[in-house]
Amino acid sequence: MLLLGCFALPGCGRLIEPPTPTAVPLVAGVVPTVTHTPRPTATRRATFTPVPATPSDTPTPTTTPTPIIYVIKKGDTLLPIARNFGVTVQEIQDANGITDPRRLSIGQEIRIPVRQQDGGGPTVVPTPTPVALAIQGIGFHRTPVDSLWCMGEILNVSGETAEEVQVEVSLHDADGRLLASRSAFAELDIIPSGGRSPFAVLFAVAPSSFAQYQTRVLAGVPSTHLGPRYPHLSVADEWGGWLEGAEAGNYQVRGEVQNTGPADAQRVAVVVTLYDVEDHVVAARTIDIAANVFIAGAHAPFEVTLTPAGDVVRHDVSVQGWWIGYEIVAPTAPPASTP
Repeated sequence: MLLLGCFALPGCGRLIEPPTPTAVPLVAGVVPTVTHTPRPTATRRATFTPVPATPSDTPTPTTTPTPIIYVIKKGDTLLPIARNFGVTVQEIQDANGITDPRRLSIGQEIRIPVRQQDGGGPTVVPTPTPVALAIQGIGFHRTPVDSLWCMGEILNVSGETAEEVQVEVSLHDADGRLLASRSAFAELDIIPSGGRSPFAVLFAVAPSSFAQYQTRVLAGVPSTHLGPRYPHLSVADEWGGWLEGAEAGNYQVRGEVQNTGPADAQRVAVVVTLYDVEDHVVAARTIDIAANVFIAGAHAPFEVTLTPAGDVVRHDVSVQGWWIGYEIVAPTAPPASTP
């Protein structure tokens, strides 16, 4: 979960007391007056914005095989599945990050790696993958412990829903030499066409200074189907504004999540993003809705408090969740090849 509430601003934690009025000696016939010195106003530290080493990368469509999704049924094991699709068990494990092939669950979706026709594997018709993702709103913010956050957002400029989106940020000196590089996934599991998702890359051990940076999309594939992700969640009555008093310097967003669909949902989460006047991301956070089962027709309030690294002119709220009891008819596997 992305949590950027740890940012501190100069002067935070120090109580600035207003000056005590100075007593004026009484003089006959003169009415004393008390003068007040204006109370100092805390100012935010300027945010350093380095120069991009190159324009943010927007990948061009490439030609890749269409993925095959298989849903585990009762009694399935990886060996017969691999034989039916003409691949090896190890290839299936590598494609899905499966470390123990004995631990499969009914309804689990796995990707079947596909091969180009080489005389032994199945014939695959290549199709274009039109996932174009743009990186924007980049901002760099140092923390009191000298780590560095790079915050921004990913915009899906393709005509398809994207998932598994990952970005990389690298820091360079004035001569272009690489100083550090880190990556992170988008906060939203699914980014619809025209949609956006924040991301945050943490450089825990950051260079003391850098002159240039570079961003690029490491991964992002078209979502062939929503699968168990629940689409019928919406946000209503949202409000955002600065807090006062003891909470001054914090920005709060609150509202209500609604389940407008016909089924129950789980793992419902709200993603909040804050922007400054130049549309740079100055804070983002993901919180879970405190309900194990978010039943159909349910409403749940949410409240998110962030400490932004700059002024805030607008905010954005997204919500995501998972379908309870999701079922899909497993695809019919092709017949096993004859030795």
